[in-house]
Amino acid sequence: MTRLGKLVMGLFLLHTASANDEVAPDVLKRDVVVIGGGSSGTYAAVRLQQLGKSVALIEKAGRLGGHTNTYVDAKTGKTFDYGTQNFVNTTEVYNYFRSLGVPLAPFAPKRQSVAVDMARERPGPSWPIVNANDTAAALERYKVQLAKYPDDFFRGYHLPDPVPEDLLLPWGDFVQKYDLGALAYDGWLRFQGMGNVLAQPTLYIMKLFNPMQVRAREENSKVYEANDDLQSLWNAAQAFLGDSAVTEAEISRIDRQDDYVTVSITTPSGPKTVHASKLLITIPPTLDNLKPFLDLSEEESQVFGQLNNSYYYNAVISRSGFPAGTSVYSYDSESQYGIPAMPGVYYFTTETVSDLWSTQYTSPDYQSEETVKAKILAQVHEARRALGQPDDIVPEIIAFNNHSPFGLTVSTDAIRSGFYRRYTALQSQRNTFWTGHSWSSGSSSTIWDFTEYEVLPAITASLEK
Repeated sequence: MTRLGKLVMGLFLLHTASANDEVAPDVLKRDVVVIGGGSSGTYAAVRLQQLGKSVALIEKAGRLGGHTNTYVDAKTGKTFDYGTQNFVNTTEVYNYFRSLGVPLAPFAPKRQSVAVDMARERPGPSWPIVNANDTAAALERYKVQLAKYPDDFFRGYHLPDPVPEDLLLPWGDFVQKYDLGALAYDGWLRFQGMGNVLAQPTLYIMKLFNPMQVRAREENSKVYEANDDLQSLWNAAQAFLGDSAVTEAEISRIDRQDDYVTVSITTPSGPKTVHASKLLITIPPTLDNLKPFLDLSEEESQVFGQLNNSYYYNAVISRSGFPAGTSVYSYDSESQYGIPAMPGVYYFTTETVSDLWSTQYTSPDYQSEETVKAKILAQVHEARRALGQPDDIVPEIIAFNNHSPFGLTVSTDAIRSGFYRRYTALQSQRNTFWTGHSWSSGSSSTIWDFTEYEVLPAITASLEK
């Protein structure tokens, strides 16, 4: 910050402090203010504080953690995660958990699985639906394609110029072109929330199914919170940040000046104002999300206005009527690769708490939450009948979360025309930095890698100017 900027901020703070106590907001002065307390925002805030920078983390929900959803059984106290569930065991993941005192354990799901054609209410093929040798051979062919691109391509949106036509192909066409059909169904299950995945440009699926994920699959190196309670990580992060984490906060206005940023928020305890040298935004950068409070530039409006998204939900279901200890996976016996058309569920997964199942649901288009819930319950009945189970039990959704917007994309014409050059060029403009799944990929492991090696160094360097 320049000398003039510091003087202006100081005079503002002095004026605020001398104002009427009944109307004057609490004022926080920080190096960095972070918008969004999900996986990327909380990681960034913790790491900045560990690096000796002062932060304010602003989150609208009453907790940190974003897409983490941990169910706590009221009777037994048992927990299970049905949102984010596992991580690639990278150095960043290991160090982050360790620094907050949260244990990790190898992730190895142990459950019986069956595939069913829910739409036709009949059994699917035996599990696993793809021969392991065929999968391994297809994975080797896929690695040949991944090797064509440098590491920074997978970390952020650093695309070759011109953009290779392979990246613009619909994923289904790319799979067919390179004989990767043995990976298609499993990829659909693993990389969720993308609507009709076979129609998505290959760029987006390749960034999800990246070399980090391939290595984790080959080495069986995924990990999870050892007590199946990922919320404990975010609770530990909130304790570490202390008063610097502000939850239940509604942002009313963000103003960006040449030398500082002002964020005005309302909280249950009253209004607060944050003055910071730098701004880090980690929420999905859609116009619907940003326009209510951010002083968008013309370029930001033009760039973010091109983004499209899919919709993603999860839920916990009781009285499913499924066989105990069995997870039920959606399969379309008449579609290519067995991938069902969306909207719909991916699966119903048996959980460690008796008679509870979790599910994930995606739609390429908007649906009301009531419509989504009704569809989930309808598919419970379809799956029961496909399994030959009695259909006389009324299932109930006992937990539900909407994680939309998800899977932000643009058209292939926009990609080809240099959209991501303009997108990535927004980093550091107007004292503003960006991270989150729309800047890297939907995996926390990849997002933390991007944040650690690209975003945090840029922020800390800019603070030293």
